[in-house]
Amino acid sequence: WVLFLLISLSLAACEMHLRQKMAFPEKLNHLYIKTVDPYGTLAKTLEQYFNQSNIVISMSGKVAMATLNILEEQDSQQLLGVSSTQQTRQYRLTTIVKFSATNQAGALLLAPITLQESRVVTVQSNQILGANNETLAFYQVMRRYLAHAIVSYLASENVSHALHDVI
Repeated sequence: WVLFLLISLSLAACEMHLRQKMAFPEKLNHLYIKTVDPYGTLAKTLEQYFNQSNIVISMSGKVAMATLNILEEQDSQQLLGVSSTQQTRQYRLTTIVKFSATNQAGALLLAPITLQESRVVTVQSNQILGANNETLAFYQVMRRYLAHAIVSYLASENVSHALHDVI
């Protein structure tokens, strides 16, 4: 139950980051999110964050002013160590997201950017089934964190200035 509580608190904390309305460049006010997993955690979290800032999410790239392209969304797991009794294993979970933005004509607004988030998880040999659920929960938390990072980047001053100069 303690693990469940910690994960719930982590998820709640991630949701609290974007309670405030963020200001985006005008070219991103009507956005289409292009991804191979439109119903996944990353896409749904991005939609929630954009909706909180009154960004219109389009169902088609043809009517949107810009397209946020999720070019890559990849999970990996690396074994870090095994205890001397072979009872405990430690893994590094990593999620990588690569994205770019294009205008309605398909011209590049923002060059591809890669973001990465990692967590370390410890697994006891007698808790393999629970560890599987814990791993999935960590991947979801990391995707929410990366969605926040994407939205924060798009609302940054640097992006505003860069898009101001783009036709």
